[in-house]
Amino acid sequence: MAMMDNFIIRLEHAFRQLSTGVLVAATLLSCAAPGEKNQSQAVALIENDRPPAAGVDVAQNTRPQQTLTDDLMFDILLAEIAGQRGEMGTSVPHYLQAALIAQDPRVAERAVQIASFAKQYQAAERAARRWVELDPDSVEARKALIALALHNGDRDEVIAQLDYLLTITDDPEAGYSLATTILAHEEDKDAALDAMQKLVAHNPDNPYAWMALSRVAVAAEQLDKALQAVNKALTASPDLAAAVLLKAQILVRMERRDEARGLLADAVARHPESTTLHFAYGRMLLDAEDLEGARAQFARVVKLEPNNPDGLYSLALLELETGQYKAGEKHLLQLIEIDEGVQNAYYYLGYAKLKQNDDDAALEWYGKVESGDYWSQAQLRIAEILVRQGNVADMQNHMQILRQKDPAQSVTYYLLEGQVLTDAQLDEEAFELYGKALQASPDNVDLLYAHSLAAEQLGKLEIAERDMRHILELEPDNVRTLNALGYTLADQTTRYEEALGYINRAYAQEPNDPAIIDSLGWVQYRLGNLDEARSLLQRAWDMTQDSEIGAHLGEVMWVQGDRDGARKIWKASRQSSPDNPVLLEVINRYSP
Repeated sequence: MAMMDNFIIRLEHAFRQLSTGVLVAATLLSCAAPGEKNQSQAVALIENDRPPAAGVDVAQNTRPQQTLTDDLMFDILLAEIAGQRGEMGTSVPHYLQAALIAQDPRVAERAVQIASFAKQYQAAERAARRWVELDPDSVEARKALIALALHNGDRDEVIAQLDYLLTITDDPEAGYSLATTILAHEEDKDAALDAMQKLVAHNPDNPYAWMALSRVAVAAEQLDKALQAVNKALTASPDLAAAVLLKAQILVRMERRDEARGLLADAVARHPESTTLHFAYGRMLLDAEDLEGARAQFARVVKLEPNNPDGLYSLALLELETGQYKAGEKHLLQLIEIDEGVQNAYYYLGYAKLKQNDDDAALEWYGKVESGDYWSQAQLRIAEILVRQGNVADMQNHMQILRQKDPAQSVTYYLLEGQVLTDAQLDEEAFELYGKALQASPDNVDLLYAHSLAAEQLGKLEIAERDMRHILELEPDNVRTLNALGYTLADQTTRYEEALGYINRAYAQEPNDPAIIDSLGWVQYRLGNLDEARSLLQRAWDMTQDSEIGAHLGEVMWVQGDRDGARKIWKASRQSSPDNPVLLEVINRYSP
């Protein structure tokens, strides 16, 4: 060990003028002993512009005894210096030579890194074999060798290494899970599947082996093979819950949902104490929109495990969805007590109070949301409540404080505030707010779009068009702006051909967007192409039953003489959106 330390001292003295990267790499042979750090990235096929730097660790653990020679010193130094200069054709062979000479596995690991970076995968595999030879207990070394052997098509090596990893574990489930993780991420899915099939052939009675094969087959998108394999697992172990869940997931992917539900229903009946099965069955029922059935399964999970966070959260949301607000609040408070999903729980407690018309309590809960998935929604709800209470100034002050606290998110806060003002029909205030925000961020596409819509609402068509054109200067293929500008021109001007050009550009990018189809139908109506307009609008209506689309479709039908059809569409539209101004204007104009 002393010889190694003296070697490093001499290196640092001799190469003091070299770059820091080279000096760091030169300490390789004196850094921490293998196994001290997780080197899971060692085999990554690195795609950076420079080779990976060697790690440095000053730990004084026992290091392998290494006899230094001039040849070893030369190979390591030349390899590192060449690597820093991007001369990988020189670096790789010298690092490989150093790995074959040295008795320290860290040299071989470094050779794997360098050769992988250089995409010299045959050399990397040789270095990985040397790494395993020098440190046979290193799982990371064997994982590196497996990945490289897979890449190089060396199936026998893959099987040998996976077999070894399975033999050293007392937990077959964990062992096969590791094998699955390694193989499922392999780019050559067929090669990975073939390797797993050979591995299973060595252990045909192990259910976890068949489950591993099933998962690799799913990754390879060979669902029939995946189903066959999981059935083998269930034959070997009929009560294995993980296999039941895997089979259900495969059946869902195969669009055989009824079979999946039946499978889980039977499993729950046979294993009534399994929270895992109850939860999975609840999720399945929820997907099928059987809310009461799903609620019963989640309630069973909570009864079996009162502090099960997934069960509590799912049950609470279902209770809120079905109007059982007090029960939902109880389970959300329980989540807070066990410190699970606290931020989401705060948000939904605010939602529960809001639905019960307790604005003050809702404000209190929403105010507790400081991060997470629902942070922005919580701020929006706070603003909406304040405006509804007539406290517009308080809402604006709230947003101003948020902008001061987090200037980097100021645009987001402006957009939230503007949305609240628009929803409250304070269109002039929203227009002015967006204009103020644009003074600081004149090229922000979201602000420009919001400003244009506010301008259009106020009849300021020149400003609306100017904003939209500015967006298209910045992003010529911006779909929503192409559609919005085209619709505005079709609806509020006589520049129909120009409008059609913009809408066609949007339609070419998003041909299945109902809003764009509606715009296309509307401009065809303006151009007098009634049959084409009706066909497009009917298609958009069938997709969404949106009230504004219904207003357009009804107008075309009325003009064509199909007044009964128009009234039918308008009636259906009013049932979903009785106060839609576009709809009401059309109905009053044609059928007062």
